[in-house]
Amino acid sequence: MLGSLRAVSLALILFLIFEPVLQKESERLNEPSVAVLVDGSESMNWADSVLVVPDQQLQNKLSKLDNALQGINVQYFTFGSDLSKLDSLESLSLVQGKTDMGKALRSVQDLFQNDPLKSVILVSDGLYNAGANPIHLAERFPVPIYSVAHGDSTLRKDIKIVGVATNELVYNGSEVPVLVRVRNDGFSNQSLSITLSDPSGVLDTRTLAMPPSGTESEVELTFTAKAPGRNNLRVSVSRLDDEATYRNNIHNTTVLVLDQKKRVLLLAGSPSPDVANLARLMLEDETAELVQRTGSPNGSFYQGELPADLNDFDLILSVGFPGPASTPASSSFVVNAVKDGVPLFFVLDRKTDITALKRDFASVLPFIPESIRTGYVDGSMAETALAGSHAIFDTGSQASVTNWNRLPPISINESRWVASPTATMLTGSEIRGVALGDPIIGVARTPSTRSAAFLAHGFWKWSNAPEDLQKESEVFKKIVGNTVQWLLATDDTRLVRVQPAENEYAEGESVVFSGEVYDETLRPVSDAALSIQLTAPDGQLYPFEMASLGNGRYSWDVGGLPSGAYSYAATATRNEVEIGTDEGAFTVGTRTLEYRNTRADYSLMSQIADRSGGKLLSDNDIAQLSSLIRAQPGFESVATTVLSQIRLWQKLPFLLLILVLLTLEWFFRKRFGMV
Repeated sequence: MLGSLRAVSLALILFLIFEPVLQKESERLNEPSVAVLVDGSESMNWADSVLVVPDQQLQNKLSKLDNALQGINVQYFTFGSDLSKLDSLESLSLVQGKTDMGKALRSVQDLFQNDPLKSVILVSDGLYNAGANPIHLAERFPVPIYSVAHGDSTLRKDIKIVGVATNELVYNGSEVPVLVRVRNDGFSNQSLSITLSDPSGVLDTRTLAMPPSGTESEVELTFTAKAPGRNNLRVSVSRLDDEATYRNNIHNTTVLVLDQKKRVLLLAGSPSPDVANLARLMLEDETAELVQRTGSPNGSFYQGELPADLNDFDLILSVGFPGPASTPASSSFVVNAVKDGVPLFFVLDRKTDITALKRDFASVLPFIPESIRTGYVDGSMAETALAGSHAIFDTGSQASVTNWNRLPPISINESRWVASPTATMLTGSEIRGVALGDPIIGVARTPSTRSAAFLAHGFWKWSNAPEDLQKESEVFKKIVGNTVQWLLATDDTRLVRVQPAENEYAEGESVVFSGEVYDETLRPVSDAALSIQLTAPDGQLYPFEMASLGNGRYSWDVGGLPSGAYSYAATATRNEVEIGTDEGAFTVGTRTLEYRNTRADYSLMSQIADRSGGKLLSDNDIAQLSSLIRAQPGFESVATTVLSQIRLWQKLPFLLLILVLLTLEWFFRKRFGMV
């Protein structure tokens, strides 16, 4: 017995050493599948003039479809913004705020990659309003699409807002135009009232003569941007009796109002006409708060000492600074502020100490003096090829000023200037009609600094030109203003960036946030704790944590929210150290996207079917659907051979059996004193 136990144990061990595999072959019968896609958007829910109850006609159509497909392997889906599976037709709800038909077809194609999908049945009104044109996808679809059109294709009387266009970013105090497009279907000989409002009340109202039936008209409303932040705007058109729906008589949009107030430090090396001229131009800007310091012969400033913290300013306008009496300490103080991120606008002056400029300001200027000369020569400037596409030279003038020789000559320094690695030269010098390679106007930016330089003296004459040169004078003033604006428009270098997928959501629609986190070298951070605090319209706070998707990306689905204006603040931390923050806002309310077209598009449904090899089905054709599908080539069950392998040497029972056999042998040997 002991020998048998040991022999069996050793035989099992030897058997498993050879890694035996048990191979099994079986046959599986795959039934051909049919996918039914039912449009679950709100536009499918028409009933009289207001969409409040499910359409019984649609339920009857779906019941016919279900009966016609008896005996066929059918899977039901509903779609709007996304595709989801239906457990039963009774669970269908028509609440989706938009219709992406192309995405639905792509999704069902991906779902049936490994299953024998033979046909797709598409039930919709044909009113897609998101994503790609489904006709193009139907041309390449691998199986026929049988379309069942639902809805009324006849013209219904309706007044609707079909489009609202305005700026997404505006500055407070500016007049903002809002262009509204209104369409008339079926009405005549009436006037319409178009109203623009926000939560504080009505901002503007216009009366519009009704366009002919089947056409559109435009009207421009305006409002003055006031409080900085996100402003929620509402455009509405007057309601008329017998309209198909009033849901498309309103349109909600948002604009972000930026604070354009800016603090400017005008730092002059010494008094000069250019200093006085630029000070006047800054004071003409109602959004600018000007603080001026002009150097005196003893090294101090006429208006007092330099401010203690230059980082409190939005811009440093340096005219001839450093001057003849400027101290190295004051120059270093200014340069350090520029390196900390305060933009620098430098204008050369006759009394500029170019040696000190090269010594102290070389790291922050677009151009650096290479060989220094103190002489000046009269000349003008000529635009480079880059000027025409740069924001600074976007003057809005119909006649671009290309011949600056019409203006009085400016004084050009005879020093040789070289460009920094990040510089862009916008204009060069020109003397007696001969263009030279030396710069006059140029800009530069790095991840931490922005600077602009006007390397000439006498621009004050261009701002005070005679009447026949007013157009050219105004263009130059615009260039100065654009330069200031360019310097203040900083790049987006946020380390934490969080935003909702959309700025506007329909009530009940899932609100999805996406985020990105970077370290100071702008490398993605995937192990940060990214938290968001959501503020509801009633002031209640909702904190939540975003999930990491890898490579510095984060996401979180908040779910549906009640209507109202929401704000959020995001904070990213790593090892309890804050990386950065971000904030923003979005709105949840009644969407009108599904109500901008009240007429079913049977033509689109027909084209989708024809181009895929299917057919547009009427109510009477639904009963023949089963025979149409079964008549397709290859519509039969497919037998596939499935080969499976079992690695016996990896199975636990064999190991347990060996242990039991060896344990029994050891037990009996001990029991009878054989060891």
